[in-house]
Amino acid sequence: MSRPHVLREDAPGSSVTDLDEARRRRRLDTLAREHRDFLRALAGKLCRSQFDPDDLVQDTLERTVQHFDRIPVDANHRAWMSRVLHNLFIDRCRRRSSSPPTTDADAVPLSAPVPEERPWWEQLDAADVRRRLDELPAELRGAFELHAFDGCSYKEIAERLQIPIATVGTRILRARRRLKELLARAEAPG
Repeated sequence: MSRPHVLREDAPGSSVTDLDEARRRRRLDTLAREHRDFLRALAGKLCRSQFDPDDLVQDTLERTVQHFDRIPVDANHRAWMSRVLHNLFIDRCRRRSSSPPTTDADAVPLSAPVPEERPWWEQLDAADVRRRLDELPAELRGAFELHAFDGCSYKEIAERLQIPIATVGTRILRARRRLKELLARAEAPG
């Protein structure tokens, strides 16, 4: 098994570009080791439970590697990398808020929910109501039939039955209540 070639500055045959690359890598490695804990703590404060702080630190270090040549040698590297980390965090927050919500596959039930039983009154039709109308007093039945089945307004009903509009409303209300009692009694078990 051969050992990997280690680039050394004092090795014979090393070119200037190889030496520059070696220095650059050492400088990057030093920066990463020196600031990783600080960046991790900062990422933890920013992310809380929203994102993985280690991913944010890794992305920051990758960005540092990509743009290392643009960073001035005398720049405050900690401040520069903190700004990069903060900007990456903001970008992630913006991306999350602009993307549609996702669902966790484990949270989605595998089977369709059992449909709830419909209440008895939703199963009624006009024929059911008409059958019970005969049990109402004539004055209530007349006002209710004109309103519910003929579609007459309160004013029209008042004119036809020659009663005040307020009385029309009272009779329709009483007819509804009485029909509800009759229909509920018919649906009750036992």
